[in-house]
Amino acid sequence: MPNLYLYCQHLARMAQSCPHRIFLREASRALTFGQANTEVERLAQRLLRGGVKPEMRCILWMENGLDYALIWLALSRIGAVSVPLNQAYRGPILTHQINDIRAEALITDSAHWVRIDELKNQIPDFPLIFDGGRDASFQISAGLIDLWRSDEVNSPEEGHTSLPDLTELPFPKASDCMSIFYTSGTTGPSKGVLYTHMQAWRTAESVAPYLTEDDVFYMTSPMCHVAMPHCMGAALIAGASVVVRKRFSSSAFWPDVRAYGVTATMMLGSVATFLNAASPQADDREHTLRKVLMVPVLKNASEFCERFGVAVMSWFNMTELSVPLHTRGFSAHPDGSCGLPLPGVSARVVDEYDREVARGKPGELVVRDVQPWTISPGYLNQPEATVSAWRNLWFHTGDICVQDAAGSFFFVDRLKDSIRRRGENISSHEVESQIQLHSSVMEAAVIGVAAHEGEQEVQAIVVLRPGAFLTIQELLDFLHPRLPSFCLPRYIAFSADLLPRTDTGKIRKNVLRTQFPKGQGDREDINYIVRK
Repeated sequence: MPNLYLYCQHLARMAQSCPHRIFLREASRALTFGQANTEVERLAQRLLRGGVKPEMRCILWMENGLDYALIWLALSRIGAVSVPLNQAYRGPILTHQINDIRAEALITDSAHWVRIDELKNQIPDFPLIFDGGRDASFQISAGLIDLWRSDEVNSPEEGHTSLPDLTELPFPKASDCMSIFYTSGTTGPSKGVLYTHMQAWRTAESVAPYLTEDDVFYMTSPMCHVAMPHCMGAALIAGASVVVRKRFSSSAFWPDVRAYGVTATMMLGSVATFLNAASPQADDREHTLRKVLMVPVLKNASEFCERFGVAVMSWFNMTELSVPLHTRGFSAHPDGSCGLPLPGVSARVVDEYDREVARGKPGELVVRDVQPWTISPGYLNQPEATVSAWRNLWFHTGDICVQDAAGSFFFVDRLKDSIRRRGENISSHEVESQIQLHSSVMEAAVIGVAAHEGEQEVQAIVVLRPGAFLTIQELLDFLHPRLPSFCLPRYIAFSADLLPRTDTGKIRKNVLRTQFPKGQGDREDINYIVRK
């Protein structure tokens, strides 16, 4: 397959054709396409001479920002496999993922290294460790390589008499694995999704045609997710510029839009809810923002568009896919659908036997694509899960959808046992396993309940051992160091009855969802503060 679908190669082309056009901004820092390409090649050379090789798995665990993007692109240039881990991870979930990856290199910063160091007796050593955070005080060993120092790494690899040279290294192939992204498991721990260069390109390509070189894209999404190729990749292909903010801030959103002349952004439905809930202002339309990528689409999205003078585009995607469904443009009157299949994509709604159902009837969404390598090759170290997802030559999304008479697909619910909270996929299994470690807990189940601002909140139903006593505060304090903050249950209900189960012993979560249509046992009622 020809190398026509590589970000690093396209960046080099942009550096040739428009070297002085701004590509990346963060606060007062700005890089043109030419400068960004020079920096990516410098970082790639430093990583290469530090021992990173093509196909080597490299954990990327550091603060969001412009430097993160440059390092991700540099790893891509080498052909190494970047493994971006969620910055909120800690404890058992972080331990599982590091042990699952068996990475040969770690790129981190001083703040994130602290949590790595806490696990040193539970995880393997990293042969290579790079400092990506520009912290001069970060010192963990004599072997730490600072990516931002101007001097070169001058130790040839063992068995070699000369230093490796980036100019002699061919570009990776579009079919090669570019990254491994972890997504929530359903009946087990989170799974590592193998993600190709072609997937990254195709994901960005779903948005790029609707951007121009004059657009300024505002990116606040976590860079450990596929929002990185979706946002930054789309801007790169279109020749637009990207403004990076480390994390979303509702108070900074409109000031940033006005200060940078932002014209496009991606936001979750929950973010749009926050913005729309603010008191109307006389200057609500006095800004440059015109294009909003929104998922899920608000029920009152037309009101949002009218108030702020924007148009909305939406889609359906998963880490395993590359935007198979898309609304194909921006609209001031979105209908709430996920859109239509992209050219080359086949999509169906099927029953439990994979038989296509009639339009208007709910079922599981399954997809496939005639373009090769646009769907994940599989899950890391989980061949059974790979085969299960790909059964009958269709990729099974685990999501319930409905197709209307016009062919558009609408999301209905999740078939799989995972929870979606403010853009993060949460494995109910991983939360349940940590709750059950408490000595007072006999059994526990976790479900998603509807959140006011869209998507879901985490509801835990807990059965205590006979004679035990436990409060919401005590259980949250127990879970806090064991779970990322976004996984902490918003609601905890204590049940006097055992959890309902099937004849084979599985918890009947459909019954629990009926019993708990709304959250019960709100942590906010006790003014519990979640530390980030």
